[in-house]
This record gives sequence, structure tokens and C-alpha cells, in this order.
Amino acid sequence: MDLRRLLFVCLLAGCSATPRVSLEVAPAPAPLARTYAGFWDAALALDYERADSLAATEPEREYARALRDLAEARLDSAQVRLTQLLDDRQAEPRARALLAAVAKETATVPEKAFPSRVDRSFVEALLEARKAERWTYTEATRSIFDRSSAAPTPAIPIRVNGVGAMLGLDTGAGLTVIGSELAAAAGAKRLGARTGARDVHGEGVLVELGVADLDLGGIRIERHPVLIIDSARLRFRQGGAEVSGFEGMLGWNALARLRTTIDNAQQAVTFEKPTGARRAAGDLAWIGEPYVRARAPNGLPMRLFLDTGASHSSLSGNIARAMGLGDGERVPSQVMGAGSSRKVDLMVHRDATLFVGGARVAFGEMQSIEPRSTGYAVRDGVLGADALVRGKVVIDPTAHEFLIQP
Repeated sequence: MDLRRLLFVCLLAGCSATPRVSLEVAPAPAPLARTYAGFWDAALALDYERADSLAATEPEREYARALRDLAEARLDSAQVRLTQLLDDRQAEPRARALLAAVAKETATVPEKAFPSRVDRSFVEALLEARKAERWTYTEATRSIFDRSSAAPTPAIPIRVNGVGAMLGLDTGAGLTVIGSELAAAAGAKRLGARTGARDVHGEGVLVELGVADLDLGGIRIERHPVLIIDSARLRFRQGGAEVSGFEGMLGWNALARLRTTIDNAQQAVTFEKPTGARRAAGDLAWIGEPYVRARAPNGLPMRLFLDTGASHSSLSGNIARAMGLGDGERVPSQVMGAGSSRKVDLMVHRDATLFVGGARVAFGEMQSIEPRSTGYAVRDGVLGADALVRGKVVIDPTAHEFLIQP
């Protein structure tokens, strides 16, 4: 079952462990018209405006409308459109993959969303758990975060069933994850629903659905759905030595209902109840997973998967070349996934720049990757934690707001 990326990846050795990033407030350049081979090329890039203009059939137009519905937070409407598209031979594979992602966020599970009985049972258990979840917003919560030298992902203090723990802030994890040791110490309730996922090396990972109460100071989440995983999978080793680790990861099912401000100068994270009205469009949108709009110096527009659990930002090779970065430099690196590490060769671009969140962000190093397909999207790239280590960062999914302020 694809639960999105559950565990983050650290990329070290050939790339610097401490991100070299600078930023300044600067307007983005005028947009460059992006070229697509056809409708599905645009749709897989999540460019629903261009996809709609390239649509030649009614099912294609309906698929583009479903993408727009998701970007503008009309999940029920998107679910209806995607369910109907399962009867169209051309649209069915992408519609089914996207419908499976949407079903985890809506109140019902369409009959045809999950061909696998195991996957369907897991999602049904998740939806039942979500119905019992309760949120209490008393006051904004400000916490001092920790950031290791090995990974720029902030670790924040949270109480799990009253037990203190340090959880990574991970927009890329679809659900909050807690390690088995923390689950046992806190008495997290296991619900018995299990499924398999894969880590960054493609190795199988068994996870179990559970619920726990989370206290973020002035914000309390009762019976919050979590994934329980072997704690060893949350520790990161290099050369036999542990270099980083977390007791869990605060995932999107919590962060989607919070306005999060990361103040790097004060080394503090503030969580508060979203107060802004929901806007139809913005720089941040959830289309099966969170994406932010970005632009290259030459104006090339792109959507990047927002993944604060990933140590380094990266671009697909095609996007890197289209923005004028060339093929890059091959660099030997150590890729650390949960509980293991592996040596790989990475393509790295020196001194790359992106305009995102209202700022010009200059990266000392930008990794180039093969485009990652989710079944309904071919990612342009990933905006990782290294992009968020300077200034003040605001993530407000309800307002579709993503800001980076020096």
C-alpha cells in the first residue's frame, strides 16, 4: 500500500551535512510558458489549468476539474469525479491512484477505490479512527526545537499520552508516526489494522494503525490516528554509528489543521489554530500530498512536493535541465534511510536558485533525481528541510499559504 513517504531520507557524505542556503525577498520572474507533450503530460505535472486547455475528451476535462477541486480543497467533489472516471479506460489508472489518496482524507471510501481487501480494510479503520478524533485549541503554542547537525528537520517537544517525546516535523508523512518504544511507554492504543509500506531503499516496512492523545502545549489532539513502526526505523546510522533519530514524526494529518511558523532566528516553532479564511488559490495546495508553487530564474513554473522530513531539496533531471542547470555533477553520497544506509552516486547542481514562498532561495547544492511517480503525478521535485533553515517560515494549509521571510 502506498501511504506516501512515511520515513525521511538524509543525504550526506558527498553533499554537505549543513545546508548552505541563503534567501532574500524578491519578486519571482515573469512565468515562462511550460511545454507539454499533451494532456496527460500536463495532468501528471498537476498543471490543471494547462491540462484543461489541452483536454480533447470529456473524461480528460473531468480529470482536470478533479485536480482543480483538490487544489481548491473541494475533496468531496473531486471524489465524485474520480469515482466516475474509473469507468474510462484511459483515465482509470490515474483516477484510481488519486482516488486512493483522496479517500484517506474524506468521510467515505468509494467502493472501487481499493481493489485490495487489505488496503480497503486499513483505510476503513483509519476513517473510523478519524471520526473519534477531537481537537482543542486553547492558545498558540511556542516551543524551542532541536535540529541535529546530521539533518535539518526540526524536532519538537510533544507529549504523547502524557509522555514527553521529540517528534520530527514532517509534512511529507501522510500520517503521524510514532516508534514502537514510544508507543509502549505511552500506552498508545493499537487498533490491529496493519499494512505494508516501503522505506527510502525500497525495503518493506510493517506499520500498525493506532491512536494516541497529543499535547502541543495549548493545543490538544485526542485520539489522534498514528502509525506505529519499529523504533529502529526512526534511527539513522552511518558507518555503524547512530548520527540522528526521532521518537516519531508529526505528520500531515496533524499539520493540515495547524498554522505552523518556524522561526529559525529564535529556534522556535509556533503552532496555532488557522484563523485566515480559506482561499480558492494560493502557493500551497494538497493534491494527494502537499505541493508548493515555485519558479526558476528563467520563469519556469513548477510544483514541488513539500517534504520537511527530507534533508535536501531536489529537482527532477528534466526540470533541472529546463531551468538551465545542465546535467549536474556526479557525487558519491551516503543515503541514510530508517535504520540503514547505502552508498549511491547522486547528480548535484552547485548554486541553484528557486523563487518560492515570496523569497529568492539560493542553494549551495541542489540534488537531481529521477522523476518520482505517485501513479497520478510525476513530481517536478521536492522542497525539503534545507529550504527552511533560514528566516521565518509559515505553513498554513487552510489558507493555502506558504511563506519564507528573511
